[in-house]
Amino acid sequence: MPVWIEWILYILIVVVMLGVLIAIHEAGHLATAKMFKVYCFEYSIGMGPKIFSKKRKGGETTFSLRAIPFGGYVAMYGEEGAVPEGMEEPPIERSLNHIAKWKKAIVLVAGVTLNFILGLTLIYIGDQACPIFYSGRRGAAMEDGTVLSVTLDTTYDADILAYIDGHKAKPEHEAKNYVVNLPYYESPVPGSQGQTEPIELLAWDVRLYTNASMNEFLNDTLYVAAYAPSTVIDRHGLGDSIMLFPSSDEAVPANLQKLGVTHLPKIYNEKGELNSFDFKNSADGVTARLPVMLVNRENARDVDQILPNSVFLEEFHLSVKNGALGSDGVHVEVIRYWNSFGEAWQQWAKDVPTACGAVVKGFATLFTPNGWRNISGIIGITAAMPQINAAGGARMVFFYAGMISINLAFFNLLPFPGLDGWSLLVTAIEGATRKKVPQKVQGIVSTVGLFLLIGLMVLIAVKDVVALF
Repeated sequence: MPVWIEWILYILIVVVMLGVLIAIHEAGHLATAKMFKVYCFEYSIGMGPKIFSKKRKGGETTFSLRAIPFGGYVAMYGEEGAVPEGMEEPPIERSLNHIAKWKKAIVLVAGVTLNFILGLTLIYIGDQACPIFYSGRRGAAMEDGTVLSVTLDTTYDADILAYIDGHKAKPEHEAKNYVVNLPYYESPVPGSQGQTEPIELLAWDVRLYTNASMNEFLNDTLYVAAYAPSTVIDRHGLGDSIMLFPSSDEAVPANLQKLGVTHLPKIYNEKGELNSFDFKNSADGVTARLPVMLVNRENARDVDQILPNSVFLEEFHLSVKNGALGSDGVHVEVIRYWNSFGEAWQQWAKDVPTACGAVVKGFATLFTPNGWRNISGIIGITAAMPQINAAGGARMVFFYAGMISINLAFFNLLPFPGLDGWSLLVTAIEGATRKKVPQKVQGIVSTVGLFLLIGLMVLIAVKDVVALF
């Protein structure tokens, strides 16, 4: 598929996704307002000039679609400027400010509540209806016909293990099932949109040579090879998915020692920059020797038996060409897995805390030195779609949409002028003091807050555009 068509699809996905999130949010306000007999003049998806509007015969509310697809509102009687020009004001008892404070609070929180529920629902849809692409559940086809497939096996204390079946080059192993250690290492590397993910160690004690004959060391450094694929939904070269990090002086944890790990990677340098070997500025012909230890799975039933049952050492020799580490005929295959009904709920129970934790962590870092870099707007969300899709296909898109919906719920609860949280705070103050905050004061503060929000959106858009270049 041409790149420009893919980008059109990504833009449409983002527009539809945000449209649904906004529509659900405003539907929460509309439904609860009508439940409490509050007069609603308009329910609008989008901002700016009207594209379409419809009001059913004998109805009160006009349903509108507007030109700018980012935003929406429900115009309720009692809000500043809500009464359309030329229309008589409804009875005062139909005003939002006339109903009981607890009813008004329900109307105000209904939008964020539905956003939160929608977020949970979208995550579940992804877990149930979409295939899972495991970075640790993969296969590699080598030139000699060897097939390397990988699965998650809880027998080995949930460590990632690779299965090697049918070695044509080694007939004596054809009838056996082998595994190669691919343990997770918790020190994270940056992923899409500034998020971080644990890496998988593919090999350690890796050496670099000046040429393919491997008769001269490039340097004295020992490296650790990490499997860090750019995609898990398409077949890709093994060399394209490897990052080399210098070995650190950090002590190897006992559980990784049992898997044969001798060195850990030094992910970042003293400046906090990614410390991976620079293939782009490396001369063609520089070769990485990657030793991979294989284990007889039939005799290794727990992590302590892996080293004693190691069978042989398979080596991948990958050389630099045109600024990248070549695959030399080794390609990682795509493996898809669909959850059963029960497995989907189990996966959902894991994904929801992950999504909520990411949202909370994002808010917690807003006022840190790096907080600004973690904020993204519409442009940033769209730019991230290729990486999100590559990280897990439709399931990750649903997860991302669910996380944005949950994020929208949290954001709207902030007590900032122009947001639901501000109106909720004013309502709480009025309920506690039994004194009404002057409408003029509310109008001024809300207007200032709205302009600040618009200004923030413009700044974020500029930042996202600059980040693209």
